[in-house]
Amino acid sequence: MRMQEGYVAEGIREAWEQGLTAADMEKINRYTRRAFGPEEVFAFSMVLCDNRVDRDGERFPVESLQKLRELFLGKTCIFGHQQVGANQAARIFDTALEEEPGQEAEGGETLTRLIARAYLPRTKGTEEMIALIDSGMLKEVSVSCAVARRVCSVCEQEQCGHVPGEELNGQAIHRLLLEPTDAYECSFVAVPAQKGAGVVKRYARQGEGLKKAWQALEQEAQWGRKYRESLTEKVLKYSALVQPELPREVMKSAVRGLSMEELDMMGRTYEKLAQKALPLRPQLAPERARVREDENKAFQI
Repeated sequence: MRMQEGYVAEGIREAWEQGLTAADMEKINRYTRRAFGPEEVFAFSMVLCDNRVDRDGERFPVESLQKLRELFLGKTCIFGHQQVGANQAARIFDTALEEEPGQEAEGGETLTRLIARAYLPRTKGTEEMIALIDSGMLKEVSVSCAVARRVCSVCEQEQCGHVPGEELNGQAIHRLLLEPTDAYECSFVAVPAQKGAGVVKRYARQGEGLKKAWQALEQEAQWGRKYRESLTEKVLKYSALVQPELPREVMKSAVRGLSMEELDMMGRTYEKLAQKALPLRPQLAPERARVREDENKAFQI
């Protein structure tokens, strides 16, 4: 099985090797704050991915590549899939699909590649990167994207007993990545032979698990809010007995920033102070029996 990887290309299509045209600059300037000229930018071509089975036993059919072609427009090129703003190196401004007549991918499709052109400004800070691209030192790339469905190449079901990598009727079983929903970025990778250097995929189905986890956290948060409200009410009730001259709203504002542990401690403290200042006894509590001084005089010696 082949790892699904991409690379910086030297000459994918003849039309793309004739320099930056006015049409190219119009596409580039869609993403810039001001109009740049051809001499101010450096452009290069890349093969992002194709429709062959990768080392994970998965592949993008041509229909998925067509959708990815749209989704990758305007996306950034970074290093090592580290998705931070400071890591942005270039931006994709054009994409296309290229067929290889006579070469066949799995499923009987003609081998098809998703290719892209990216640009970066020519500055002192980018001179080294441009040199590395031109010299072939920066060449291998991989892409990060999301798909809605991942189905079996045999039965087209998302859940089945067919094992990717095994053969059936002379064909390798694999998973088809269908209905791309988003494209995140394209990355330069140092060692594409490693597992992390292939196509990085994320399935929309993972959102179901996240949704359940979020609902559980939200339920716990609701119980936490109720407990906090009960602690706050306890503080307000007993503080009103101990300090009746203190307005309720003032005390409510004072305890708003306290942690639940602090609220609990304050509530216990005010409860003790209130019991000392005004013993808290039930309204119908029985009177304690009083022992009369002369009650047992007959038994005294």
